[in-house]
Amino acid sequence: MLNCKQTNIPNDKITLIGMMGTGKSKFGRLVANNLNFKFYDVDILIENKFKTTIKDLFRKYGESFFRNVEEETIKKLIFKIRENNEKVIISIGGGGFDNKDTRELLLNHTNVIWLNTPVDILVERVGNGSKRPMIKGDVRASINKLLKKRTKFYSLSHFHLNTYKLSQNQVTEKIINLISSKNNIVQK
Repeated sequence: MLNCKQTNIPNDKITLIGMMGTGKSKFGRLVANNLNFKFYDVDILIENKFKTTIKDLFRKYGESFFRNVEEETIKKLIFKIRENNEKVIISIGGGGFDNKDTRELLLNHTNVIWLNTPVDILVERVGNGSKRPMIKGDVRASINKLLKKRTKFYSLSHFHLNTYKLSQNQVTEKIINLISSKNNIVQK
């Protein structure tokens, strides 16, 4: 199911948000390739800049440092996209939408789609969580805690796509249909 709010933002500026394991990067790449859009994964941009993993950045410098870098990276990316009028799909980390300034920037300059996936599926996809800096101890408990905190922010997105029981092709098709919609209104 796809729930939506009307937006006047051009259809060719999309940000995918949601919890780790929802497929933001995977679907972002698929949709971008299908539509000949540029794809930006904010975590990869940060990893390339620092020549290390997100988990190592968290470990060495802490979450606060990472969130500041994430915010600055998103600001620069939005400026570049606007300056060059790029057609883009952006994927941000699960906590990237928690920051008020980042959230407002993305909501004002891109169509934000929340990929919502049930906890059981997220736990399965995340595995033991060893590559995820926000997973501490029990994976299910960590995901539930993060989701409880983040849902209030995710729910502010323009579009909510429940991916439950949808195939990879169906999710990709729904995002493409959304982008292709002439007036940004998608039927529920």
